[in-house]
Amino acid sequence: VPFPPLTAPAFGIVQERVAHEPFWLLIAVTFLIKTSGQLAIPTFNKVKERFPTPLQLANPANAEELAGMIRHLGLSAVRVGYIQKYARAFLDNPPRPGVRYKVRNYDRRDVGRPSVGKYAIDSWRIFCRDAMLGRAEDWNGGGREPEFQPEWMRVMPQDKELRAFLRWMWMREGWEWDPATGDRIVLSEELRSAVDEGRVEYDETGGLRILDEPRGF
Repeated sequence: VPFPPLTAPAFGIVQERVAHEPFWLLIAVTFLIKTSGQLAIPTFNKVKERFPTPLQLANPANAEELAGMIRHLGLSAVRVGYIQKYARAFLDNPPRPGVRYKVRNYDRRDVGRPSVGKYAIDSWRIFCRDAMLGRAEDWNGGGREPEFQPEWMRVMPQDKELRAFLRWMWMREGWEWDPATGDRIVLSEELRSAVDEGRVEYDETGGLRILDEPRGF
């Protein structure tokens, strides 16, 4: 996902598009394990169209067809396992507004294995938690007073695109944010101008660098 200008209506990650559909947000992140969005998101859209309900995704009889649809992404057994786990959870004990759940070993998830654990929880915290707890109308503090701090302001993800997304969000608030420490400094005019001119890109850790020319040159 390119780093967009601060005036853009959205950053461009799939979580923004499905934030109002918490179940599908969790399913979407399973498609992004070690896979580019350019390949993963079209496949996610096809699966969503073919199996539009948690009941269909949880059905063991559909597991083989589901695996076939996503095999080209790799890690099909891991992905199917998570997809069916989330689908069964939404059927048996769906998230409800105001209900909190304890998460064990949150900061140690995803270490040394192709897991979506922390990535999924971070995505949920950023895009779903405030609305599910009834704290705000949406993930960015909709319906609340200006002083309200959305949950995304407290998340420190490891995923490169979530880090870049939160850097962009903090810039819109007037800050340069360090995803490793959570520290902030006032956004410099140099960086603001570079972002709006399309001269900023991010690396595999979500770190930023300013380019001499806009992307595409």
